[in-house]
Amino acid sequence: MTAPTITLSKEERRTFFDALKMLHGHRCPMSILGARLGLAARAHVGRHGESGDVTALYHHQTCAIDGIQLALGTTGGNKNIEARPEGEHRLTATNKTKRMYITVRLSEEALRRGKEYAELRSAGGDPVKMEEILLGLEEAPEEELVEVLERI
Repeated sequence: MTAPTITLSKEERRTFFDALKMLHGHRCPMSILGARLGLAARAHVGRHGESGDVTALYHHQTCAIDGIQLALGTTGGNKNIEARPEGEHRLTATNKTKRMYITVRLSEEALRRGKEYAELRSAGGDPVKMEEILLGLEEAPEEELVEVLERI
């Protein structure tokens, strides 16, 4: 099953990922991949406040939370995002107003790219290659990085 997609122009995409860097404090694969999960979910359930009462449940405690928050507008302050340390890169986003939800997870390819970056970084890696990986995660087609498990 493929997710409906949100199409961002090149300028909108850059603005979005610059905002993510400001929120998160640095660029990393998991914050970017969290944003990609959040954007995939947003195409179905919308963004909190703009499209109704949206909540998010992420089944891992990682940097991805910041990307999800930015994409969906869900925040800890509003108590509409929850992270459970279950070790699974899976997001369920629910629009309570519209009574709809979607569950998405990171693909094996997404996780492979994140691991490649982590290995490079821990080895003192090549900054050019690391930047290529991050840009690739920002720009890759959604279907390469995100799998839809269920939607209603």
